[in-house]
Amino acid sequence: MKTRDAIIGFIVLVVLISAAVLIKNARKPKVTLPLATPTIEQRVSQKFGGLIIPSDVDKADLNAVSGSTGVGVATRKYANGKFELTVFADLPEPKAGTGYQAYLYKDSSPILLGTLRIAKGGYMLDFTSSKDYSDYKKVVVKLSGASILEGSF
Repeated sequence: MKTRDAIIGFIVLVVLISAAVLIKNARKPKVTLPLATPTIEQRVSQKFGGLIIPSDVDKADLNAVSGSTGVGVATRKYANGKFELTVFADLPEPKAGTGYQAYLYKDSSPILLGTLRIAKGGYMLDFTSSKDYSDYKKVVVKLSGASILEGSF
């Protein structure tokens, strides 16, 4: 009988310890890690089918302004007497007869770069010039005169 009592006592002890551990773990606050929010560059890259922005260019994130929606990335580079600026944007489709236009600003002086076109699932603009516009820091995308996206190098 002593062996049987010892086994039963051991089983009861294991059950009590297991119950105490389960209760203690149930009282611990559950830690949930927030999901990582993709960067603007990652969002634009996904929109354009895995677009890879070269590391040798200046980049500017373009953020929505004035209650608008959308994001974008502008890149620029001046090399070998050639200035190149590209705008990639994830924007909603504009009303018929309108289009998104990109501007480059130095202080309050804008230069119209052109109208963005639909390309690879988003909107895109390529601007090339023999003049160096590297001292123009701000990029603005407008629709019907209203600023939609803005960013600075």
